Amino acid sequence: LCRYRLCCRQAGLDMLKKQQIIVLGLGQFGATIATELQNLGHQVLGIDTDETRVDLMAESITQALIGDVTDERTLEELEAGRYDAAVMTIGGNLEAAFLATMQLRELGVDDIWARAVTPQHHRILCQLGATRVIGLEREMGMAIAQELSYPIVNNLIDMGDEHYIVEILISDDLDGNSLGDMLKGLDVEALLLKRGKETSRDLQNSVEVRANDRLVLTGRLAELHHLAENL
Repeated sequence: LCRYRLCCRQAGLDMLKKQQIIVLGLGQFGATIATELQNLGHQVLGIDTDETRVDLMAESITQALIGDVTDERTLEELEAGRYDAAVMTIGGNLEAAFLATMQLRELGVDDIWARAVTPQHHRILCQLGATRVIGLEREMGMAIAQELSYPIVNNLIDMGDEHYIVEILISDDLDGNSLGDMLKGLDVEALLLKRGKETSRDLQNSVEVRANDRLVLTGRLAELHHLAENL
């Protein structure tokens, strides 16, 4: 028998589930992902070697297990291949992350998200079959640096290929400016404008922004930098 203890939460299992997702690692990062996925209506299985972490999650997600994912029998006996997606949040134990990623792929999990700690870690996880690699420290570090350098920027999302999505807060100085004037000469697209409780998505150049509006833009980082420096 596989060496783990199963803690099931039966309440709510009859509700409509969008996907079955397995989360490997229930530290703060993994626990947050697992809980939010559960809240969004997914059926979530969480695994960790730490009994305390598992006990803390037992009432928050569909299933919480004590298990060692470096033991290939664990994922096999849990029939991990029947899950729609897997999230690998084990950052410190590289061996565990690599072995589990390989086995998840071998078992037939098509969508594997994995956390990388270093660029080398990132490359290896991609080679082993991870479909999305999360460079948590790098992504958060870049976002913090950008927001410190450009106070107008509230959020920054890396879309790959040097393209980003940013949210900016319109200052009093920009009140009454049109989008056309603000974005003139830049390869930047306005995606969304939020004013109070109202959200606008069909944004024309003639739209005027108001102080405290939140404007979501997309473009290359260099173009967004140029915009932030001139607002």
